[in-house]
Amino acid sequence: MITALLAVETWQDSKFSPELHQQMTAIQMRVLRVTSVLTNFLEQKYGLKLDVQLHDQCMSTASEVEAGLLDVEPYERCLRRKVSLKSRGEVMFDAESVLPLDILPVELMAELEAGKRPLANLLSDRGLLLSRSGLSVTQVKSAGVYQHCWARRSVLHAQSGAKALVTEVFHDAIWRKLDYLVNR
Repeated sequence: MITALLAVETWQDSKFSPELHQQMTAIQMRVLRVTSVLTNFLEQKYGLKLDVQLHDQCMSTASEVEAGLLDVEPYERCLRRKVSLKSRGEVMFDAESVLPLDILPVELMAELEAGKRPLANLLSDRGLLLSRSGLSVTQVKSAGVYQHCWARRSVLHAQSGAKALVTEVFHDAIWRKLDYLVNR
């Protein structure tokens, strides 16, 4: 479901056009532009602790759009991981990661298979320098469960050479929760 958004939505650079500025709250702008580990940022800045619910993790192939963003060959074998990040049982955002297998460290596979932690946390906790490139955002126009939700995509790069395309879709619940935490 999230994969389809990559090809059908209009993604804009995270610097945000004036039109996007007008559509977003200050909190949305701050969160969507985070280039460090998002779950750590949310916990440190707002006190929002998130739990991971693993929905699916399987071997797959990179679509042409995913391959282009990851700078790999189309249909290259990859690990695809779909998770929801929750606060007190309520979904705050969904994420899908695509990791090319040929550069995925073997020791990381066991932790990924356990499905207990977000990908960025796993990479940064291993002492790997983590950077993010190609950060883009969109407000989903496609009909369906994500319509009108804010989404972002980027490529995470680890010092080990591992990289992952991560697409996150933020439910309205996260903005209500963060607004509450700021104003309490």
